[in-house]
Amino acid sequence: MLVPRPRRWALAAVAGAALLAVAACGSSGSGGGSKSNAQVVVWYTTFASDDVSPMIAAFNKQYPKIKVQPLRLSADQLPTRVITEQRGGKFNADVVSGESVYVSQLINAGALAPYNPPDEPPLPKGSTLPPGYHGVVYANTTVIAYNPKAVKAHHLQPPKTWQDLTKPAWKGKFSIDPGAVNFYQSMITIMGHTKALALMKGLGDNKPPFVESHTQALTQVQAGEPLATATAYGYKAASEEKKTPGQLAFVNANPLPTSLSLIDLGKNAPHPGPAKTFINWMESKQGQQQVVSITNHVSLRPDISNDPMVWNPSKWPPSWVGALSPTLYNQYVKEYTQALHVP
Repeated sequence: MLVPRPRRWALAAVAGAALLAVAACGSSGSGGGSKSNAQVVVWYTTFASDDVSPMIAAFNKQYPKIKVQPLRLSADQLPTRVITEQRGGKFNADVVSGESVYVSQLINAGALAPYNPPDEPPLPKGSTLPPGYHGVVYANTTVIAYNPKAVKAHHLQPPKTWQDLTKPAWKGKFSIDPGAVNFYQSMITIMGHTKALALMKGLGDNKPPFVESHTQALTQVQAGEPLATATAYGYKAASEEKKTPGQLAFVNANPLPTSLSLIDLGKNAPHPGPAKTFINWMESKQGQQQVVSITNHVSLRPDISNDPMVWNPSKWPPSWVGALSPTLYNQYVKEYTQALHVP
């Protein structure tokens, strides 16, 4: 069993303690506070590592003179990295993109700058974000993935719901990401707080092995150990199912847990002009088409066609989750990790 890093607690502590510190440092610190006319964009992102270079290459076809320097981080690392740098007076990130539950930590800390791209997709009905922070680069769905051959060999029925994974027959046979706070948040939206917490406890009592990422979870399932995972991303599961249909299948629940991945301008961005150009392109029809074509993520633009295996609201209506306050975030982290019996 992989023991998860003590990451969420550290993230929450840093984000909470940095609220005043970030505001105090402002643009007076050294190490990146001064603006530059250089055609460079420093991009802090949670895009999958194998998608970052193709996305930059697509951008450079339209803007060949702008050099994009990416720093790929896991979602939980993103707020800690940016806030820690800014507390030290260093404003390195021009553009930040990542899951809303983590980017909202940066918005709350004042570590990002408001900016409205001229052609940004509309927010989903019922979703709200602070003014100036409406940039959505894609939507993410959480699904159940399993290995059809391995499940059959163990004389089990494929799981159709997360409740199936709480049954005794599935004990120890599925993985879960103990840092997937957005998964728990989604279930609260769908089921209500009491039932969602009971579900998490049921999953935790079935002793799932822990994984460090959604991608790792899929790789393990393809290898047949464990048989399934409760926290896979739909875009990646669909891509991998096409590559290895006998080794991977996935289930879109109804309703479908769905979160937003945001893209925003860093506070005191050292290269604000190129940074805005990059964000504008990411939000445009051309950029969103590349997001879908390269990564298989879901675009919110009505003029973009998404993968029907991943996104069909008539079959699997999305259940949206958005930003969390620091207090609520800390509460959900504590409840989720305790329910799963995370060491």
